[in-house]
Amino acid sequence: MRRMIERDARRLYWRISDATGKRILSQYHADHPFPVFEPEEWWSDRFDGLAFGRDIDFSQPFFPQFLALKNVVPHQARFLIQDTIENSDYVNCAGFLKNCYLSFEVDYNEDCYYSNRVYHCKNMVDCSNCYDSEICYESVDCTGCHAVFSSQDCQNCSGSFFLKNCIGCRDCIGCINQRQKQYMIFNKRLSREEFAKRKAELHLDTTDGMRAFHKKAEEFFVSQPQRYAQTERNENCTGDHLYDSKNAFQCLDCKDLEDCRYCAKVAMGVKSCMDYNSWGDKAERLYQCSACGNNAFNLKFCTTCATNNSDLEYCDSCVGCRNCFGCVGLKKKQYCILNKEYSEEEYGKRREKLIAHMRKTDEWGEYFPKDVCPFAFNETIAMEYFPISKQEAIRRGYKWRDEVDEPLNVKKVIPAGELPQSIEEIPDDVLNWAVTSEKTKRPFRIIKQELEFYRAHHLPLPHLHPEERHEDRLKRRPPRRLWKRPCSECGREIESTFAPKRAERVLCEECYLKEVY
Repeated sequence: MRRMIERDARRLYWRISDATGKRILSQYHADHPFPVFEPEEWWSDRFDGLAFGRDIDFSQPFFPQFLALKNVVPHQARFLIQDTIENSDYVNCAGFLKNCYLSFEVDYNEDCYYSNRVYHCKNMVDCSNCYDSEICYESVDCTGCHAVFSSQDCQNCSGSFFLKNCIGCRDCIGCINQRQKQYMIFNKRLSREEFAKRKAELHLDTTDGMRAFHKKAEEFFVSQPQRYAQTERNENCTGDHLYDSKNAFQCLDCKDLEDCRYCAKVAMGVKSCMDYNSWGDKAERLYQCSACGNNAFNLKFCTTCATNNSDLEYCDSCVGCRNCFGCVGLKKKQYCILNKEYSEEEYGKRREKLIAHMRKTDEWGEYFPKDVCPFAFNETIAMEYFPISKQEAIRRGYKWRDEVDEPLNVKKVIPAGELPQSIEEIPDDVLNWAVTSEKTKRPFRIIKQELEFYRAHHLPLPHLHPEERHEDRLKRRPPRRLWKRPCSECGREIESTFAPKRAERVLCEECYLKEVY
């Protein structure tokens, strides 16, 4: 929880840039104590982090000194990789994007909207945790899919609706646990002509048709065998939603790991890491780190450090640095402590003395305490993995921020329930409207690219606010923990995301493969 509160991926606020005085979007609210620069200014030569350097005070603990430094160094308004973002202003925790909107924790994507944790994807709307996919909508944990809608835990599927745990299927609707199948509805094979007829009768191009079938599909899925966890192409691994990994223990929502333990939400070439969450992209030997990556090596107790860092300890928002300790906002520096530069020999001596001091104050080996983190608990990804109430968060010593929507500036406000059933009936003028969510009445807008996507694929307009849609996708995913329980078929003990008291028929890998093949 302490590491995950360092990652505010989804909340964006309007505030004034301390660099230019312009109104900008920022992950930091206006009441944070430190200066905030828009990404272009932060990456420029406008400030030198060494100007904030200070001596170590061995008469007081380290963490208060680090916080004092952090509160004066400029922060990047949105956490972006320099010169890799094209026409994608409303994103955060991102790199290598083109034409993306309200997407977070994303890399190497084009034309993706309202999505999170999608990588190497194109033309995705309302998707989460997807890899190497194209033209997907409301889909979760899918890999290598094309034109797949409202589906989950699928690989290499295409032209389908409401699939779960399917591989290599195309032209299927409402199916689970199928392999290399075509023209199926509720796991029953049909002729091509009968499939087309039945699909037309379902009216999946209307709001009511999608909702009615979604309810039936969920009821059907619960009645079928469940795989104990989602893992593919792994060797000697435990965890869930873990792919293409070797020797990874208790890892969740990860891909391309080797020799790792207790990692979450990291991918794209991660080696020899432990207690590490959020990012990856060629990261090696990271311990107790959050939101660090992109060619990172040998980092300990660091947060939000990006691109070509090595041998850092207790650093925040550093880029291209090596051999630094307790530094904030440095770029391409070395042998620094609290943003003050030393010779290599002097750095080594002072580092050892500081570590000895931190051992005496019981700080060495601990991650940053809660008061060092600038974010409220409910602003961060910690809320997704460990959802707690406002009262509980405050009781535990975390901050909390209630969300307030911006004032409306539109021609028309329409309740979602009054929207036409099909996209063919939606006028172009909807781009000038605000739609109020059926669930919470929160207003939201439809953007031009999104409208074009719905029209191209005959999908009805959404009736919920984007944050509610994200929360619904989270609810479709299993809890972020593992329980020991017996396989429902052979009785062998397994580690599963299904709690022992749940009623589903949960199978170990061997029994599951026998069932589906």
